[in-house]
Amino acid sequence: MFEEKIDYWHNPILPDMELSHARFQHFEFDQHVHLDYHIGVVTQGGQQYNHKGEKYRLNKGFISTLNPDESHNGHSINNEAYQAFVMSIPIDYANQIANELNLKELFFAKPLNHEPDIYNHFLKLHNMLTQAQTRQNLLQIETTLMAFCTELFMRFGVSNLCNASPNLSQENLLNIKARFHDEMGNSFQLEQLASSIGLSKFQFLRQFKATTGMTPHAYLKRVRLEYAKKALAKGSNMADIAHKVGFFDQSHFNKAFKNAYLITPSHFQKQIK
Repeated sequence: MFEEKIDYWHNPILPDMELSHARFQHFEFDQHVHLDYHIGVVTQGGQQYNHKGEKYRLNKGFISTLNPDESHNGHSINNEAYQAFVMSIPIDYANQIANELNLKELFFAKPLNHEPDIYNHFLKLHNMLTQAQTRQNLLQIETTLMAFCTELFMRFGVSNLCNASPNLSQENLLNIKARFHDEMGNSFQLEQLASSIGLSKFQFLRQFKATTGMTPHAYLKRVRLEYAKKALAKGSNMADIAHKVGFFDQSHFNKAFKNAYLITPSHFQKQIK
């Protein structure tokens, strides 16, 4: 028998954010509003909802973007089962994004968008935020969340520009990169990195990615793997390498290495000898 249920999570990265995963068929949401921005996708079936007098269908590959205090309902399409993933973005967090990007205010222009890349990014982020985490991957979680939310509002939002924001200088960029190379075994915090060069974490993340094409976490991870590769080629012990370059344990190191190079560290070391 199909079980209709919904599970909820909170993440310490952003305690006021609510995450949920639901499986529905006959359950219907009455007309209601939310206090936060609500972002949702379905991975199976579809949901239909009314919003400002219009009917919308949320199917796979689409993303629902609802502003606070916008009335809507929700039910399955053709009474078929559907599976949904939802994330709320607190207003305070959205206001921080607006302020740090020098935007006056943020709101979504429409409640439904067909963007497969954003859809896939959302599902990966939702999974990341609802899994067990350690201090070692806080930088990854925070940068992924911030990058997604910023991209979401910039792509689907409506706003007005304020004054120009401070820039990430070439000197500061080189200093940050040098720290990643020299201290790759350390656990970095986004806010600490940003404040060290006089930027907010929002400004730093956006400008670092615009300049390098990568988030700070992605850049640091690749640096760690490149140094690990050189150490493996010299015959160093894998457990020692994983610890030295900053991976939480050998399992995380093995997974990251294979995702990057399509080969496990042990097989790479055997081939390179």
